[in-house]
Amino acid sequence: MSNVHGAHDRRKMDVRSALNGISDMLLSEANKIMSAAVTQAQAERAELEAILSSGIFSRSPILATFLRYICERHFEGDTDGLKEYRIAIEALKRPPDFDQKKDAIVRVEAHRLRKRLAEYYQKEGADHSVQIEIPNGQYAPRFVSKNAEVPSAARAKVAEFTADVVSSPENETAANKESDSGPAKSGLGRWIIWGSAGAAAVVVSILFLARSSGLPKTLPAKTAPEVWQGALSPVPIDFRMLAGYHGLPFVDRQGRMWSPDAYYKGGVSVSVPNHRSLQGLPDPDFAPSQRTGDFEYSIPVSPGAYQVQLHFVETQIDEADGPGAKLFNVWVNGKLALDHIDPLSDAGAPRRLTTRILSNVAAAADGRIHLKFEQQGTKPELVGLEILATPPGEVRPLRIVAASHSVTDAEGTPWLADECAVGGTLIERKDIVQESALKNIYAGERYGNFAYHLPLPPGKYRIKLYFAESYFSDRFPPGTNQNGFGARIFNVFADGVTLLRNFNVMKEAGGSHRAVIRTFENLQPDAQGKIVLEFVPVMNYAEVNAIEVTQMN
Repeated sequence: MSNVHGAHDRRKMDVRSALNGISDMLLSEANKIMSAAVTQAQAERAELEAILSSGIFSRSPILATFLRYICERHFEGDTDGLKEYRIAIEALKRPPDFDQKKDAIVRVEAHRLRKRLAEYYQKEGADHSVQIEIPNGQYAPRFVSKNAEVPSAARAKVAEFTADVVSSPENETAANKESDSGPAKSGLGRWIIWGSAGAAAVVVSILFLARSSGLPKTLPAKTAPEVWQGALSPVPIDFRMLAGYHGLPFVDRQGRMWSPDAYYKGGVSVSVPNHRSLQGLPDPDFAPSQRTGDFEYSIPVSPGAYQVQLHFVETQIDEADGPGAKLFNVWVNGKLALDHIDPLSDAGAPRRLTTRILSNVAAAADGRIHLKFEQQGTKPELVGLEILATPPGEVRPLRIVAASHSVTDAEGTPWLADECAVGGTLIERKDIVQESALKNIYAGERYGNFAYHLPLPPGKYRIKLYFAESYFSDRFPPGTNQNGFGARIFNVFADGVTLLRNFNVMKEAGGSHRAVIRTFENLQPDAQGKIVLEFVPVMNYAEVNAIEVTQMN
């Protein structure tokens, strides 16, 4: 009997050893697969940028916009939502009343894009190891790799290990032997069944992870402080950079280029979860990552004065946290510039972009602007920065149109696409005003109950608000409330101070589709470095078409 039990114990140990081998192998293969997934995601994004920079879309920018949009949804794992209407509204900037039955723009451009990609991969892209396809009848892209599939080795090794365990003559004998070693039969059977099923379950999980497309929702955590190793040549006079981002340069919808992270010492790069859901972004794809920890930047610049704009967002707030829970300092060239800054308090809510502007900044003696982010309550977090050349003592004007694209007015002055907004709805408008010189400024409208958080350095400012009534009509006589001169009434506040009370756009303009401008002077930013404009409905929705902020002498 003791020999039987001894044999059983040895067989049990053999099975355990084999299963431990499977476990070790699976962990090893899982690490390889996850590493390969990250590498594949990087290769996919690199392929997208290679196509966009190749020049094949130089005469068809709409195709470049289309391709970037669907690929970004792929990277975020959001391809299920790639429907015709959504692409038309978000990528091709069609109005919300877009009717796909009457307008085939998405289908037409998708066909053109498929054709252009096929031509690209027949010629200059033929040797690319990763290629982009858009299957007929679909809008979700496929990234086809010429490399062998990583999980195949794991599958073969698991099969080999499992076969060795289950089909071993000794184990087969022990499992089926009719003797008084009954417990050995049931116990060993449970080990073998657990081993086979457990290994299979883990393999299925690993294969699922390996085949998940796009960039991982969160990049692998890093703990060692990072140090940039690039060259130290001066940056352009207008320099923009995404902190913690290590891809190719990014061009936002304003046409501004954002460089990958550089000139840093300390801190680590981390992904911003679900960054497209952040509020107040200058572009839907802004802030994909951030630098966090105790870190500093030493940015070489040409001689002159600069306006430094720092962008923050608080994404991880515990329920017990509130304003003041996360604090840090910002030093510029060895001097304290921002004392105990609190991004949550500044923004007024989590997951909302907040910007601090430092004016009249010059390089230190070594020709660099030194920015140091120093932990106080918690680790600093930065999503982006801008260093913009500005005449000494001056602040750059801020001009915003309530539209999804930037415009140039009749005098050649550029206006930014809508940004800094919280709440409300953005809608495109055509021929919104009769005055031809103002048509571009009235390219769209934000309506609802909303606010604009305008970042500004200390000083006094002049603000112009541009309005026009394009929804209600003036063909109804005064006194009617539904479609006439009394249809839309609202209030406007600046940091709680009333600018306009019971404002009636149509009445003030003398009718619909006519421009009316209201100017306010000597407005100053609050303690968080912002002028917050609030548009509050009284009757129907508030609305605005453009905002202009200029410095007063």
